[in-house]
Amino acid sequence: MKRWIYITVTVVALLPTALLSQERVSRKRHEVGLWIGASNPIPGTAVDDVLDANVGGGGFYRVNWPWVFYTELGFSWSQYFSQTTQKLTAVPVHLALAYRLPLDFKVQTYIKLGGGAAWLEVRPANRSGWEPLFFGGLEFSIPASRRLRVGLRLDYDLIYEKHLDPPPEAQYSYFFPGLEDPRDQLEVYEIDNGHFFHFGLMVSFII
Repeated sequence: MKRWIYITVTVVALLPTALLSQERVSRKRHEVGLWIGASNPIPGTAVDDVLDANVGGGGFYRVNWPWVFYTELGFSWSQYFSQTTQKLTAVPVHLALAYRLPLDFKVQTYIKLGGGAAWLEVRPANRSGWEPLFFGGLEFSIPASRRLRVGLRLDYDLIYEKHLDPPPEAQYSYFFPGLEDPRDQLEVYEIDNGHFFHFGLMVSFII
């Protein structure tokens, strides 16, 4: 009898802790989403003079952690054509913290800041590699149901390329003036950071 009393008391004592832990776990909301829309170089930048806007898309995973913030892991894919034969494929991958503004509206507004890396591939030059990335974003979305969210995303990608050196042929013409080619001048290979923004429709599922 004493054994059963001990078991009953132990279960009653541990039950609130178990329920509290379960409640804390249930408060975490995992969200998976996709978006599609326009991918554009920022007007007025050096990249805008070379590349044209195109359709892009991406996906993201988000969880309401830590504290009042959300952690978002996302990626996008876009391909930019130029007035020449060159084309650029960009795949930025970011990790960001998002904060939902405490506004009393049905439309929920998120502000996002983070960083990551971007995979760049230039064709037909066959040059590719990862470059550092700064990410910022805005989101305006509406919970359509307990499991579905729809809205608009505005993402900004700054691809840092200032650390890169000019191609070897341009450097040879600079250090050895007798070997210069009129087509290979350092001014032609001016290196600047890439500024891009994406504006698209999004849908996400809360799991």
